[in-house]
Amino acid sequence: MPTRTSPDLHGRKGGAVVAIGTTIALAAGQVGAAAAALPFDRGIDDACEESAQDADQFADIDATHPHATAINCLWAYGVVQGQVDDGEHVYSPGSDVTREQMASFIASMIDQLPDEVYALPGTDADPDFTDAAEISSAHEVNVDRLQQAGIISGYDDGTFRPEVSIDRAQLASFIARAIERVIDDELMRAEGEPFEDVDGTHQASIEKLTQAGIVQGQTRTTYGPDAPTTRAQMATMIARSLDYFVFEGFLEPVAFAAATAPSTLGVTDVDTGVHDDVDRVTFTLEGDDALAGWNVRYVDDAVAHGSGKPVDVEGAAILQVTLTGMALPPDLDEELWDDERISVEGDGIVEIVDLSVYEGQQQIFIGTTGLNGFSVDRLSDPQRVYIDVDHGP
Repeated sequence: MPTRTSPDLHGRKGGAVVAIGTTIALAAGQVGAAAAALPFDRGIDDACEESAQDADQFADIDATHPHATAINCLWAYGVVQGQVDDGEHVYSPGSDVTREQMASFIASMIDQLPDEVYALPGTDADPDFTDAAEISSAHEVNVDRLQQAGIISGYDDGTFRPEVSIDRAQLASFIARAIERVIDDELMRAEGEPFEDVDGTHQASIEKLTQAGIVQGQTRTTYGPDAPTTRAQMATMIARSLDYFVFEGFLEPVAFAAATAPSTLGVTDVDTGVHDDVDRVTFTLEGDDALAGWNVRYVDDAVAHGSGKPVDVEGAAILQVTLTGMALPPDLDEELWDDERISVEGDGIVEIVDLSVYEGQQQIFIGTTGLNGFSVDRLSDPQRVYIDVDHGP
């Protein structure tokens, strides 16, 4: 089924979080202040469609893992990549997250947002901590960006302690601060002090994320503030945060589907048209019986895969389409649609630009009239992938 979203990127929906918490409390038969503070899991369905949650990219993550859907979702967004261990692509879900790794998780989460919503400051990769030299080159840029934004801070002695494991209380403060920077507003705190083991510096942040459905306790009444955060737990908190951004109208979710197998597929035709209140572009694929995959999202800049060169795309916003499972070079008798640019005088779509196939992925940019809602789905006989873009205001 296609994903359909129509966010207002300039206004929050609001109100629903409190209602959900209250509904759960009433269902449990609780009353009073504690009822409104009952923790709930907001889930990740707004940010991650089922095909993204089932991406199944890591050898050490199967469908039974409690954090599998969040980890797969973040892979679809490009927030996590994992690593290769003994020839296998793994995520290492049980490893503790260090403070410098935490910075990269949060920065990558924020980078999913359009620049017009929120953009982290630029960087000179020179964090202002007395132990800055101990921050690894892989994370120093993100540590600096978050420090400039006022999202992360160090200890009273001026250190950042990059290799120290981040505990659940500290993490809550960093995530809450990141969300409040993006929304330019303060999150609502849960009522009734939902966790009996939480007080002090990080209590407000934990209660804010509890109310937003981003964190839950280790038990019904305990949060475990001093416990280290694992990579699996971090993935779920980041995925729920992305879900919060989507639900509140700050982010258009990624559309994702995995290719079924390496194939000899190629795009042979492209059609455009208007259907109801959307503009549609349809890509016809010829080749074997494998199903193409896709990753479709808004990007701030069109950059060619492979070369990294900027690409001119007409329109107020840019929708990047990556078709996966494509052959290189496509071994087809039919003439392929390749390296072409199509102008569209639509209310949703302005231009379609092809960047050809690189390492099994065909990159296409769609210039749109704005950050309009969109959906992606598939037709068969022949296989066609179509994208509907809502008409702009």
